[in-house]
Amino acid sequence: MNEIQQDILNDFIEPAKPANIGKRIGAAIIDGILLCIIFVIVGNLFGEPYKTTTTSTVTTSSDQGSPTTTREITTSRGYNLGTTGTLIYLCGWFLLLPVIEGQGGQTIGKKALGIKVIRQNGEPVNIGISFVRHFFDFIDCFFLIGLIVASSNPLHKRIADNIAGTYVVEKA
Repeated sequence: MNEIQQDILNDFIEPAKPANIGKRIGAAIIDGILLCIIFVIVGNLFGEPYKTTTTSTVTTSSDQGSPTTTREITTSRGYNLGTTGTLIYLCGWFLLLPVIEGQGGQTIGKKALGIKVIRQNGEPVNIGISFVRHFFDFIDCFFLIGLIVASSNPLHKRIADNIAGTYVVEKA
């Protein structure tokens, strides 16, 4: 019996316990760090670096009549990925999140924290369902709506979980 079949059998014997919000946030942070690393690598290889410097000058007068001038210099750096870089980054995102999660119910972050994604009926997720979950990540991240929704229901399901018919559980 393979690991997935054993997990399904365990779910029938004892219902899976929903993962707590802290573990879900931790897993998202780990996956986010990995995506940032991919972004920096792709940016270095395929992006066009940019650097902007902004100077602000503020002059104030004191009670003694002598003006004080303060200059603030802000520098920002980054990469313009362009079409090729963006496509490569999106492929990295697709491989890291939906494909890995769709094969075993866990991204790297979820595996590190001992949680996994399953369907509402207890069956394992596939790549298509995982893609739907992550396609709607932008909604969950907008004003932390996903965190608020997940905190307010007993299965800790965010909006994307409700759309995809999944939830995240503690791995037995």
